[in-house]
Amino acid sequence: MLSALEPSSEILHPDYTSFIPARTRRRMTDGLKMAAVCAKDCLAQIGLEQPDAIAVGTSMGCSLFTKKFLKKIVSFEGGLLSPTSFMLSTHNTIAGQISLLLGNHQYNMTHTQNTLSFEHALLDGMMHIEEGQNNVLVGAADEREEELYNIKERLHNQDVILTCGASFFILSSHASKTNPIKLVDVKSLGLVENVKLKVLQLLKANDWLAKDIDLILYASSHQTTKKELSELFEVGQLFDYQRVSGLYFTNSAFALNYATDILSRGKHPVEAKSVKKILICNNIIPENLGLMLLEHC
Repeated sequence: MLSALEPSSEILHPDYTSFIPARTRRRMTDGLKMAAVCAKDCLAQIGLEQPDAIAVGTSMGCSLFTKKFLKKIVSFEGGLLSPTSFMLSTHNTIAGQISLLLGNHQYNMTHTQNTLSFEHALLDGMMHIEEGQNNVLVGAADEREEELYNIKERLHNQDVILTCGASFFILSSHASKTNPIKLVDVKSLGLVENVKLKVLQLLKANDWLAKDIDLILYASSHQTTKKELSELFEVGQLFDYQRVSGLYFTNSAFALNYATDILSRGKHPVEAKSVKKILICNNIIPENLGLMLLEHC
């Protein structure tokens, strides 16, 4: 299992050379490279060449290129700019680059809804499955850029460790024999005042009880969320996934990956307890709430 994150922890970079051509790689930031490699590796792991659709969630987009593009606008004083500077600075650059690297001409969409960007991408992917698609590539990625957008000030929390990351998944209409994990439900809610109530409503809608949940992976910038969750679940069931992921606005995608690993092993990350059902509670920004239910079938 993963170890706790420290301020001195460094980003783990894969070997990009075997996934991305050198000419393309030179124009990409680390965040963009991580997303592209993660997406391609995700497909390779299940032996799928082309997904039927691609949905990506990102809060900050390609923020490093955005900053460079803005600086060029100022320095050129109204002169002509290279279109490359603009194309690499937009939020949908991540999904676009993945599509180009795969040679995929199917549905391609970027969702950017702050801390709920990944949840919206998941909902998009689930709708495609319901409409008859077989395999949908869904993921999220965000870069670390403190100068452009000060996350700590927004969250009023100076203790968080700012990171970045990329996570990708295949939503399939067919159950996997080797890793039978079901994404039961996903909710993306705004202007939330009562987390406990929304969790209860989600459980009731799926005929689940609080006692059915073995593990709650949560992220919050306020202790109020943990207090509300502790009124429904035992303290030993609660695990702050930001201890291992750090903070970036689409880290709920990391939580989903972490949850699937836990369900595959069937063991609690701290206690030696059996885990078959998991609730992910993304409440990084107090008024935003993302909920996901998973189970090992």
